[in-house]
Amino acid sequence: MQLYIITGTTSGLGEALAKRLLASGRSVISVSRTLNESLTEYAKEKGAILTEYLCDLRETPNLVPFMERIMGMIDVSQLSSVTLVNNAGVLNPIMPLEQAGSEELTDHLHINLLAPMLLTSAFIRATGSWPVTVSKTVVNISSGAGKKPYSGWSAYCTAKAGIDMMTRCAGQEQGDVPGAVKLVSIAPGVVDTRMQEQIRKTAPQRFPEVGRFIGLKASGKLYLPDEAAERIISILDKGGFGQGDVIDVRNYSGPAR
Repeated sequence: MQLYIITGTTSGLGEALAKRLLASGRSVISVSRTLNESLTEYAKEKGAILTEYLCDLRETPNLVPFMERIMGMIDVSQLSSVTLVNNAGVLNPIMPLEQAGSEELTDHLHINLLAPMLLTSAFIRATGSWPVTVSKTVVNISSGAGKKPYSGWSAYCTAKAGIDMMTRCAGQEQGDVPGAVKLVSIAPGVVDTRMQEQIRKTAPQRFPEVGRFIGLKASGKLYLPDEAAERIISILDKGGFGQGDVIDVRNYSGPAR
């Protein structure tokens, strides 16, 4: 059995990833703040194995014991691979840094950076004694904003840059020894999700580049969530990435020959 643990499956890319994986016969554990009834029904229609857990990633003291419980209930003898996908994310606050409130900034970094670090740490510990025959991977969903600064996105750019560096550092720590957890950070491109709707509704005073994103929507240059999910799963299935790699799907040409 190939098992995927995915955060942020309520809508958008997380939901699309879960559906594509379920449709291909893989098992999914979804982690989100609210249940996704359409995902539940989809799994039933496909006869696929979906387990759903409710969790608020802002509540960081609860995340390690939560992850330990999940990992402790997995029947390792039935697995060929397990993959953690740190997908959940938020965009707010969208505004100059000096206008952002401390609570907004704290929640943002808890969800976008600290939660993936804690879940990854717990995942690595929990799988440390698993048989080397079980392939173990952590996928961090990143963004081009981790490399390019945007006015109004101080928190988002900072968190995504941190996700990329965490991937590199933990990948270096794991190395390429048998049984190592393989880590990769993947930027899916600009995906047409609720987050994009939020961006397009933002006043230019808070986000000066709003016009660019309105233009991407108008010209049909946004990836659909299902398309982005297909590209990500293709990269994972091909396995052509190195330990700790940071990949942008728009520049990815496939495994090196």
